[in-house]
Amino acid sequence: MTAGADGRPVPPGELGRPTWSKLVQWDEVGAVVRYRVMAFVVGTALLALTAIVICQYVFGLHAQMKTPELVVAPLHGYLYLAYLVTAADLARRARWHLGRILLVVCSGFVPFLAFVIEHRVYQQMQAEWAAEATLAGGSGPAPTPAGPVA
Repeated sequence: MTAGADGRPVPPGELGRPTWSKLVQWDEVGAVVRYRVMAFVVGTALLALTAIVICQYVFGLHAQMKTPELVVAPLHGYLYLAYLVTAADLARRARWHLGRILLVVCSGFVPFLAFVIEHRVYQQMQAEWAAEATLAGGSGPAPTPAGPVA
């Protein structure tokens, strides 16, 4: 188990769950929570924008959907910039490799991908935290790829 902001032990499955107190933590857990919130917000805004574009071009509702487009498109753009900042913060704190960073960047402008990538990132962070907790709580030295250290 890992210690939370108040020093009490927190099970690894609870670390990335969004709460107000975790949202303002300036550590890796807070970065994950901020990233998850922004991924859902940006993904939802992108789905709204996609629905507007489909209504305009598939159903021919150009005039009726012009105002929603003028509101949602810039909103999604600004939210995407905030999403990139939170993703960069998480990438820096978690020391992500370039492939994961590129997937996260692309997930902000491909419909539905933000939800899929957010879920994968959260699962991977949970696994990393569980591995860190196991290594920190273990009585012996950490095993290496060649086997346990003597």
